[in-house]
Amino acid sequence: MPVNNITDTLSWNIGAHTLAFGGNWRGITNHHSGNTSSFDGASTTYEYANTGDLPTPPNMAGGFFNSWQLDYANSIGIIPQLFNVYDYTITGPTTGVALPEGAPVTKNFRSNELEGYVQDTWHARPNLTVTYGVRYTLLQTPYETNKQQISPTIDTDTWYLKRESAAQQSQIYEPIISLAPAGKATGAPGYWPVQKKDFAPRIGVVFAPNARTSLRASAGFYYDHYGEALVNTFDTNGSYGLTAGISNAADVLGFENSPRFTGPHDLPDIPLPPFSPTQTFPFTPPVDGFDIDWGIDSHLKTPYAESFNVSFQHELPGGFTFEEAYVGRLGHHLLQELDLAEPVDYVDPGGAGDYFSAARILSKEVDAAPFGTEQYGIFAGGTQKVNNNIPAIPYFENVFPYMKNQDYTGESATQAIFNNAWSPERYTNGETLSLAFLDVFGIFPGSPFNGGPNQSTFWSSQFSSLYSLDSVGNSSYNALQFTIRHPASHGLTVDFSYTFSKSLDLGSETERSNIFSNVDDGFTNFAIQNTWNPKLNKGVSDFDTHSLLTTDWVYVLPVGRGKAALGGISRAADAIVGGWQWAGLSRWTSGLPFTIESPAYPTNYDNPAMTFNVGGIKTHRSIINGIPHAIDPTVAATIGNGIYFGSPIRLPYAGEAGNRNTYRGDGYFDIDSALSKSWDLGDWAKLKFAAEAYNLTNSVRFDTSLNGLVGSTASPNLGTYDAPLSTYRRMQFGLRVDF
Repeated sequence: MPVNNITDTLSWNIGAHTLAFGGNWRGITNHHSGNTSSFDGASTTYEYANTGDLPTPPNMAGGFFNSWQLDYANSIGIIPQLFNVYDYTITGPTTGVALPEGAPVTKNFRSNELEGYVQDTWHARPNLTVTYGVRYTLLQTPYETNKQQISPTIDTDTWYLKRESAAQQSQIYEPIISLAPAGKATGAPGYWPVQKKDFAPRIGVVFAPNARTSLRASAGFYYDHYGEALVNTFDTNGSYGLTAGISNAADVLGFENSPRFTGPHDLPDIPLPPFSPTQTFPFTPPVDGFDIDWGIDSHLKTPYAESFNVSFQHELPGGFTFEEAYVGRLGHHLLQELDLAEPVDYVDPGGAGDYFSAARILSKEVDAAPFGTEQYGIFAGGTQKVNNNIPAIPYFENVFPYMKNQDYTGESATQAIFNNAWSPERYTNGETLSLAFLDVFGIFPGSPFNGGPNQSTFWSSQFSSLYSLDSVGNSSYNALQFTIRHPASHGLTVDFSYTFSKSLDLGSETERSNIFSNVDDGFTNFAIQNTWNPKLNKGVSDFDTHSLLTTDWVYVLPVGRGKAALGGISRAADAIVGGWQWAGLSRWTSGLPFTIESPAYPTNYDNPAMTFNVGGIKTHRSIINGIPHAIDPTVAATIGNGIYFGSPIRLPYAGEAGNRNTYRGDGYFDIDSALSKSWDLGDWAKLKFAAEAYNLTNSVRFDTSLNGLVGSTASPNLGTYDAPLSTYRRMQFGLRVDF
């Protein structure tokens, strides 16, 4: 990604003041051509299939049904989903043409970044210096130079916020979204507006009360440089409206009539909806399509941080220096992924309250109910949670009156919803699919809204999920740092440092992440669960370490000619035993955090929630039969079975997110060391030998990220480590000649 950079600074001394001025221009070009997402494909996921023809094993506990479905689907090799992808190239203001399958998608994004600053360093007194100034940042929104860029024709930020505000007033606000060519090259607005008020003031003070002590303090604003990774995702994967995905409908093909797997390149012959080789703009995603897509919110703001620190430094006897510091950082407008089309928390106009509150009551009833044999509804005869005496919940009676008397005369809407929507989905697909059955798809053939109502109460008419990066995030970092240093003296240089800190955020995402990868740098990508209450995601950061201890040293051994030991040996002996140097680096951290994931989707349709630890589950590393665990297997078994009754781990209710990063696994520990010696070979060369060891103690620590720890309650291996965090001991020896 070529970056052209021009920078210049000017300094000017005026008495006790040193003025500084500077400017910086960066021209960034991101040219890419690739076919990563240009091929058709198929999926073997059992969750896409209709389970109506699935034989139910007798006497199977409900807790094992998910695992049984997965194994059964794998054993018979079903392929219930086929999808074709189409990439369009824009040929005019209102037209586009599809590329052949496998053809590369070519994009060329460009942007300019400008910065300038003014600063004054004031030497107020010989022992007091004050530095203050301000920096200005102007970041151009990246744009596609060949007009291959598309954006919504409406303000998506206002669109998603008004959806919820209307629902809180018992109203429905779901206007249609269309997309059209956009960006500077077309003369239309870009992905997001340029922020023109990014001023960053800063100040720092240094005071030395005496020759052995200094006090320092500073504070300032720091704006991120962002945008390139966002458009790189579009560059690589294609923008919605320029990339079309066509698939057969879910829950249609069953386990028995789905095509079978015959080879890794054999796509099944499944009928798909019609496809147009041309695209007309504005392009409108299909109404009642219930698509899952992603994009960028139209009101992004530049992420920035407030940074501040205070430190005390004092020289101790013996050449040691002690330093104590407080370091703080508050992040604002951080990029977080949320769902603009998430179902709203609709308030009943009849006065029965909001959806989240009513859904919570119903989910509690499911958790409290026993497993039994269903007597009514489409799951009649099956094994599921049963409660035929559940009292009517006014919200469901008012909002879904058509559910009354579905299974038998006198049945309340609440009872029908419990039996046919809530109980079957609470522990698998979650309340969002239950709500989709009630409000979009329909449950019973011939029901008043079978195939979907004319207007959904809770959902967008085009999307089930529309994930977008939005600048709604915030974070905080607070740390106490203690350092003891020994500058080079008597052949020894050594530093000891301890940091006690806590880092909090709404999600430790990076700009390049997206919900469909679900992983970024090995961490679970828990996007914002409740779009209407992002703070529910708040937890310690994925990288949070409460304690961090580091030590580094370099020691010239006092052995050899002229040294404290064996100072009188011969030159020949000194060439062997003298002049050796020992160096090392060690690091130890407290346990790293991880999350136990829900198997269901209570709040968001395509992003699983986190769980609640209501039973005081503790983590402890154990190795059983050679397999490392962060959670004891017997405890993990109680978690996997206990989610069906809300103890010791509870699944979230609709509107909740769960607890993020509440558990701690292994931390990091490592000692690296080196022993070296040099010989002078006259005036023309020097010979150096080095023996180096990494992870000298061969210590093993395990990875708590998604790549290394099973955190899903749906897995029988919950709490099991899959990968090490540390690397086995490695040693290397080198002989080098410098001349």
